[in-house]
Amino acid sequence: MPPEIRPDCPCPKKTCPRYTLCDECRAVHVAKGGLPFCERPKPSLWKRIKKLLGIRK
Repeated sequence: MPPEIRPDCPCPKKTCPRYTLCDECRAVHVAKGGLPFCERPKPSLWKRIKKLLGIRK
């Protein structure tokens, strides 16, 4: 199976050596116990606003 290459990679780290190489990126993050940026749950708009304003519930 050829490696998955994603030209529209949403990761903000453009200088990362694994940028656009989804399979390699996924393997590294899983080995560290996390998820790659593109598979992380996205916070809601309200959570982002609360974080920006420093409001906690």
